[in-house]
Amino acid sequence: MLIEELISAGRQLYERGLQTTRSGNISAREGNVFWITRSGTNLGRLVESQFVEVEVDDRAMIPSAASVETRVHRGIYNASCAHAIVHAHPPHAIATAEVAGEKGIKPIHNEAIVGLKWVPVIDTSVAGEDIGEAIDPIAAQLSRWPAVVIRGHGAFSIGGDIDEAVYRMVLLEEVCKIDCILKSFK
Repeated sequence: MLIEELISAGRQLYERGLQTTRSGNISAREGNVFWITRSGTNLGRLVESQFVEVEVDDRAMIPSAASVETRVHRGIYNASCAHAIVHAHPPHAIATAEVAGEKGIKPIHNEAIVGLKWVPVIDTSVAGEDIGEAIDPIAAQLSRWPAVVIRGHGAFSIGGDIDEAVYRMVLLEEVCKIDCILKSFK
């Protein structure tokens, strides 16, 4: 059941244009383990064999097939109340983060004010590399906020389940789309 929900979530993210054919990753936690996509998978065409089981315990080994962002997912689970995580590359959020400066992103419409409140923007720790972001800055922000954007990279969102994590990622992209539209009128 959980894997089926993750497969559906991956397809939604891909169909909404929040992922390219080999970008991003998703995971969901069950007790002391979480399931995460394998490195390099196409979220729009996931199958059950493309998920890797990983222990939440920091001391446990991470399987080599797991996403390069597995350490970040583990850190988020250990620092927050998340039961699901989405890492996507939403184009409007990436663009908005470039001009957001240190202030982050403030939603302006009611649904996003309630659903996101505030979206911090942090700098990437691995510009131009495919080795996984630094854990602590992302986990720290997601222990306080439901989403974070990493400048020049993408975004992470969390939820009590995968539907909520996807919803927050979609909501983040909508907030940034509105921001881009408003800036085009200036």
